[in-house]
Amino acid sequence: MALETVLGHYRIIREIARSNDVVYEAIDTRINRRVAIKELMMPPGATDAVRQDRIARFLREARAAGSLTHPNIVTIYETEQENGRYFIVMEYLEGDNLRQKMDREGPLPPDEAVRIATQVLDGLAHAHSKGVIHRDIKPENIHILPTGLVKITDFGIARLKYEPNLTMDGQIFGTPSYMSPEQVQGGAIDERSDLFSVGVILYEMLAGYKPFQGDSVITITYNIVHTEPPSPPNIPAPLEWVIRKALRKNPAERFNSALEMKQALENALAQLNAPPVIATPMGPSSYGAPAPTGGFPPYNAPAPTGGYPPYNAPAPTGGTLPPPYGAPAPTPAPPTAAAPVPPAPYLPPPPPKPVLSPAARQFFGTLLGVILIGGAVLGVIVFGVYSATRAYQEYQLQQIDEKIAARAKEAEKLFGQGRYLEAAQIYDQLYRSAQSTKWKEEFRRNTASALTMHGNQLLEARRYEEALRIYQQAVQYAPLPEAYAGMAAAEAQLGNREGAVNHWASAARYSRGVQAQEYQRNAAREQIAIGDEAYRRGDIPRAMQAWQTAIELAPGTPEAREAQLRFEQALNELIRR
Repeated sequence: MALETVLGHYRIIREIARSNDVVYEAIDTRINRRVAIKELMMPPGATDAVRQDRIARFLREARAAGSLTHPNIVTIYETEQENGRYFIVMEYLEGDNLRQKMDREGPLPPDEAVRIATQVLDGLAHAHSKGVIHRDIKPENIHILPTGLVKITDFGIARLKYEPNLTMDGQIFGTPSYMSPEQVQGGAIDERSDLFSVGVILYEMLAGYKPFQGDSVITITYNIVHTEPPSPPNIPAPLEWVIRKALRKNPAERFNSALEMKQALENALAQLNAPPVIATPMGPSSYGAPAPTGGFPPYNAPAPTGGYPPYNAPAPTGGTLPPPYGAPAPTPAPPTAAAPVPPAPYLPPPPPKPVLSPAARQFFGTLLGVILIGGAVLGVIVFGVYSATRAYQEYQLQQIDEKIAARAKEAEKLFGQGRYLEAAQIYDQLYRSAQSTKWKEEFRRNTASALTMHGNQLLEARRYEEALRIYQQAVQYAPLPEAYAGMAAAEAQLGNREGAVNHWASAARYSRGVQAQEYQRNAAREQIAIGDEAYRRGDIPRAMQAWQTAIELAPGTPEAREAQLRFEQALNELIRR
C-alpha cells in the first residue's frame, strides 16, 4: 500500500500498527502535514449484520475522540468514507507508548510516574465532562511524546453516555489486566471504572509488574474481583494510599472524579518531596547575615503562628523571644555608663569533705564481705536449682515426645486402615499442640492429606456435597493440588463447571511438570464443555469466549487445538449468516 493516495489528498507512507484495524503514517498533501490514518478492516465474508455493527463502532470511536479537544487526548482531524472504506484521520504522534517505555526502563521513579498519571487524569477529566468513558485505559493506549507530553489514544470501545449503548448487558470489552471489577462482571460502568484502570497502571509503573496476576484470564479476573494486590516495598506509603483507594472493589469507595484523584496524587508527591523542618535559632542573627527561614513544614501541617519555633525545635537558651509577626522590632535601650568595680580578692577553695566517716567505712566493708560470701552460696544454690529445673524440663520434653510419637503412630495406623477422618482428627490435635515448628508443619500437612483421602472416599460414594466440604477444609491446612483436583471433580458432578475450571486451575498452580499440565488439560476440557453448552443454547458469542479461554488455559495441548477448531467453525458460521 506504499504511496497509495486515499481520500484524494492523503498519501500513505507506511503501515505503523495493525490489530482489528490498521493504522498508517500519511501526508496531507494539501498542507504538507504528517498524519495518522486509521482504516476500518472487515473480516473476510462478514455478514451485513457484522458489517453494520463494526461500522457503527468505528464511527462511534470517531465521534467520541472527535468531540474532545484537550492537550492530553489525541486530536481527530476528520472521518471519511471512500469506495466502501472507512477512515479516521488524526494527529501523528512521535515517541513511544507507555508499554514500550516500561519494557525499556523498568519501574519508573515516583516523580515521573505521577507526572504521567496526572496527565492521563487531566485527559480523562475532560473526556468524562463530555460524557465519554474510555473503558480501555492501558499502557498501550497512553502515548508519550519526546517533549514529555502524554496523550490518551484509541477510543475504539469508548462509551458515550448520551448515546444508546452498543454493548449489551453482560458483554465484556477491554483488556483483562486493566479492567475494573464491574467491567469484568459485565455490569454497568461509569467514570470510576477508568480511575480503577489508572490505579492499575500507576501500580505497574512504580512496582514493575501488574497488581493482579495469574496464569490465565480466569485467574486474573478472579483476582481483580476478589483479592487485594500485594504491597511492593518500592512504592512510597503516600502513593500506595492513593493506589489502594483507586483499586477499591466498590466504585463508591474510589475517588469520585479524575480531578480528585489527581489532587490526591499531587498531595502525596508533595509529602514525598517536602524538605525536612529545620529549627531556627531564637536569638538575633549575626550582623550582616540574613535570618534563617527554617525550611518548610510537612504537608498538611498547620502553619506556625506568631514567633513560636517549629515543632520539635530545641528549647531556646538565652536571648529574648522575637516579636510577633508584623509587630515593630523593639528599639534596644542605649547602654548606660557604670562605675568601675574593683576585682575581688582571691580566696582558696575549702578542702573537700570526706564522703564517708571512718566508722561508716568499717561498717560497709564488713557488709561487703558478708555479701560476697552470701553471693557465692546463693550462686551455688541457684545453679543447683537451674540444673534440677533443666533436668526436669528435659524429662517433661521426653515424656511429651513419647506421647506425640505414640499419638502419631496411632494416626498413621488409622491412615493405613483407610480411617482417614479419624486420622485427620488426631493429626489436627497434634498440629495444635506441637511446639516445634518442624513438627507443626508436618502435622498440618498430614491433616490436609488425611482430609483429602477422606474426601476421595466421599467422592467415590457419590456424596459430592460432603466431599466438597471436606476438600475445602483440607486446603485450609495446606494447598494440596490433590485436594483442589477433588474439589474440581465434585463441582463437575454438581453441575458447576465454572467452579470446576477454577479448581483445576488452582491444582495446576500448586503442581509441577506433567501433573500440572494434566490439571491444565482438565480445566480446558471443562471450559470446552461450557462452550458446547452455550453453543447448543444458540449463544455463539458466549461459546466462542469459552473456547478462547480453553485455548489460554492449556496452550499447545490437544484440548487447545480442539477448542481452536470449534472457535473457527463458530466464527465461520457467524460470517455465513
